[in-house]
Amino acid sequence: MDLGAVIHSYGGPVLFVWAWLQGEAAVIVGGSLAARGYWPWWAVWLFACVPATLGHQIYYALGRRFGEPLLDRLPARMQPAIARARTLVRENAVRVMLVMRFAYGIRLPLPILCGAVGITPLRFLRYNALTALVWALLFTWLGYVYGAAAGAALARVAHYEAWFLVGAVAFGLSVAVLSQRAGSRLT
Repeated sequence: MDLGAVIHSYGGPVLFVWAWLQGEAAVIVGGSLAARGYWPWWAVWLFACVPATLGHQIYYALGRRFGEPLLDRLPARMQPAIARARTLVRENAVRVMLVMRFAYGIRLPLPILCGAVGITPLRFLRYNALTALVWALLFTWLGYVYGAAAGAALARVAHYEAWFLVGAVAFGLSVAVLSQRAGSRLT
């Protein structure tokens, strides 16, 4: 199996979808592949920004359109916490938009809440794009450094490179599935 041909043929679409679904893991793998010479690092960085920005824009738009009615329909016992969250986002909109991409565990509801509290679309887009660029650069760099170090450490077993890549992708997908299952059991 020619790994280079597979990556060049399918790598871009796989990175796009995987970055949308799994985020950091995809960008780290993309950065490590850039370190191995499959792509330029800046292409991974910019390519990872698109699904990151697009995903938050979609969640923001959903929050803008459906957020208030949806939040109002949640159980009465949750309404005090929702009111506090709305106030927090309104009073600290800039801070929230700067850290939301790095706020693991609440990364999805924050853009929805930003839309629900009425942050203007252009303002949200500016912060969303800026944080996506920073986020993608950080994780591309981490992947690049990891890929360079792993390449040096694994030089003796380079003929198993395709299997390592397949194993990394399978492991990432397994973690995603298991974490979704565990999350659904907790709710």
